[in-house]
Amino acid sequence: MRAITESVVEKPKRTVAVVLLLTLLFMASASQLKEETSLNAMFPSYPEVKLMEDIQHDFGNVEPVIIILRGDDVLTPEYFSKTAEITSKLLEDGSISDALIQPKEQSIESLPGILALYRLSLEGKMHPSQSEVLAEMRSFESKEEITETLEAFLSDPNIPEDMKDYALSFLPKDFNGNAMKSGEMAIYVSLNAGLPENELERVEREIEAIAGNVDADSLTYGFQLLNYYYVKTEERLAPAFVLALLLILALMFFNFRNVGDVLLSLLTLFLAMVWTFGLAGAFGWKLDLMAGMVPILILGLGIDFSFHVLMGYREKLREMKTPGKAMKAVLSTVGVALLLAMITTVVGFSSNGISDLPSMRHFGFLAAFSIVAIFVLNITFVPAVRVLIDGRREKGAPARKTKGHYRTLKVPWFISGKITAAILFLAILLAGAAGWSLGLGMKASYDPTGELAKDLSVTRAYDLLNEKFSVGTERVYVRVDGNLTNPALWAGLQNAVRRMNDDAYIVRSNGTAKVEWILTLVPFLSMENPEVLRTYSAVDGDGDGFIDEGVSPEKLKEFLSAVYGTPMGRYYLHRNKNGGFNGLLLVVPTRTDFGYHGKELLKELREDFAGINASIGFTGEPIIWAKGLDDVRDSMISSMFLCLLFAFIVLPLAFGLAHRSPLLGLLVAVAPFLVLGWLFLTMRLFNIPLNTMTAMVGAIIVGIGIDYPIHIANRWALERRAGKDFDECYSISLSSTGREVLYSALTTLIAFGVLVTIPIPIITQFATTTLFGLIYSLLGAVLVLPILIRLFWHRDAEERPGAKV
Repeated sequence: MRAITESVVEKPKRTVAVVLLLTLLFMASASQLKEETSLNAMFPSYPEVKLMEDIQHDFGNVEPVIIILRGDDVLTPEYFSKTAEITSKLLEDGSISDALIQPKEQSIESLPGILALYRLSLEGKMHPSQSEVLAEMRSFESKEEITETLEAFLSDPNIPEDMKDYALSFLPKDFNGNAMKSGEMAIYVSLNAGLPENELERVEREIEAIAGNVDADSLTYGFQLLNYYYVKTEERLAPAFVLALLLILALMFFNFRNVGDVLLSLLTLFLAMVWTFGLAGAFGWKLDLMAGMVPILILGLGIDFSFHVLMGYREKLREMKTPGKAMKAVLSTVGVALLLAMITTVVGFSSNGISDLPSMRHFGFLAAFSIVAIFVLNITFVPAVRVLIDGRREKGAPARKTKGHYRTLKVPWFISGKITAAILFLAILLAGAAGWSLGLGMKASYDPTGELAKDLSVTRAYDLLNEKFSVGTERVYVRVDGNLTNPALWAGLQNAVRRMNDDAYIVRSNGTAKVEWILTLVPFLSMENPEVLRTYSAVDGDGDGFIDEGVSPEKLKEFLSAVYGTPMGRYYLHRNKNGGFNGLLLVVPTRTDFGYHGKELLKELREDFAGINASIGFTGEPIIWAKGLDDVRDSMISSMFLCLLFAFIVLPLAFGLAHRSPLLGLLVAVAPFLVLGWLFLTMRLFNIPLNTMTAMVGAIIVGIGIDYPIHIANRWALERRAGKDFDECYSISLSSTGREVLYSALTTLIAFGVLVTIPIPIITQFATTTLFGLIYSLLGAVLVLPILIRLFWHRDAEERPGAKV
């Protein structure tokens, strides 16, 4: 540190030149940055992700898009005509039509479409054209006509129950069949999931636009739409950054009372951002929502370092009058505290690098590097520029006015008395212990729309689907690999499907699990190929919906061949190169709060399919996210304990070397440990969820929050070495360094506080949690640390055993 200080102060021009050259290099790398537009990028290469890719390759898979029509009552001719209009426009649009699954006529399904087919079948038209179906959908002339047709359809004994349940799935699950009135109705659009994500996103946006043009109140949900609005959401961080910048500018000017120091601090922040995103560009990382918050982080934390350097410089300049000597003095004292603060903060952020989730890992490394950049710039660039400017003033310009001495602070009564300090510390310790107990028991959760603004239509569509419709937005895929012409295998599979009726997190209808596989799809497959129904009758003689036990492999193969001969059947059945049927797909609608109960669901499914002589694989968003959420929680715990372990080892060592007092370093490390306990307690009291963003707060708070007690303890040790008693050390440390810590905390609070104004739940939760953590960290530095020092470290002469009073 001394060598760096000498070089910076003695050769400031060279220092500035080197910094600007590095900035140009980082700027070139930053120009290569791209945005991350996919939510799936959050996942590492889990086996379940690979299984999803294999399913898409072997079965073709389907990307569902759901349009929701809303009104006082959608079971009216007006909304039936709107459904026909939307269906017609989607089929006529060439780019959308090319993305639909085959057969295209069955890729857009709705209740009006089913009722239209039913009326045409009663007229003897068993295989009507698409134009005939659309015309029939528009032919309903009254509410009564629609009600009579729906009642007839639901009571017709010739209609399979699966078909009736499917028809009702287009209406909310609380649909009252007696009143025959509904405020919402869904239209299902099935896209080919094998298309590239950018192509699917474009198609889903076109579908949303067409639906919106036909009915302005309609809502559209699609996973790729989430990706699109995810990028749009990132753009809302820019106004928050500007607002934070303006507020911090006001605070900086109030503190510095000097435009030059304000501009120098801002320039330092800009250089730190260029360096940070230059690193991201050099590694080829993309900017996602987490990385997009790094500029706000730099804005809040970068000012802290500038405050300590510039305010410490002013204080020394009053004593030494010479800029060079004053800057050397401040870097040799404050610089040690800044170094310790930088190291602990870097460890706090970079500990997120142990996460398996790429977004958390990249955020951790970028945030850590930004702190390194800020530290380097504040011990090189800032001192060099300040010395250059003040050196010129020293040669002829009027001296700059400096503020007077800090005012004297009196030690509060609850700290000055050992008994009251001990009682208060015990209460603080108990609160921290309770928080740790609750925090370690927290379970991670995720809401895919949590990263989207609540005022977006796709967010409202997602919420509405999960609140009111039975299918919702979650799907689990069960892949079965084995000899499908083996009757014993079908017996096991059918028993597994029956056992799924009792599973807590699987969507059911009338007590039956809503499983999509070739046996429940027979009515739909028969519409594509009548041979399906004939061959199915041969393997299900009693008509119970399950294949008979004594069926022969030959009849099974004949049935499977008929199914595979339909376009829809190939999405659920796989045939190998030799013509044998060896793969089966079951699609299971679930409700796990997007993976929150995914582990329980997976356990139930494994129990359901236990003992089957085949290879069974389970995947889907709920299962993948369950694994990801476990990684989020494990990463949080690991990163926090890593930070705390580092603090409890390094700080005693550092304070032992700098001030010959390892105990003081140990007391500094105790403060963030207690702060985390308070933070966990607050999260439980205010129901703040543990998610991909709030899980990072623990390590962040250790990294940021430990800076405050480090600076105060460093100043305290210096004053004690000068012979000051407890009251004097408290007064000087809290009124000088404490003031700098307060302003540092305020800038960080402003930076994160503006995030609360953004209507993005996950950002609001992250910001709220961080704000509490920062406030507690400040209290830990100005309240807990003095109490710890009073009880365990700083004793005045008259308090020491054997001392003469």
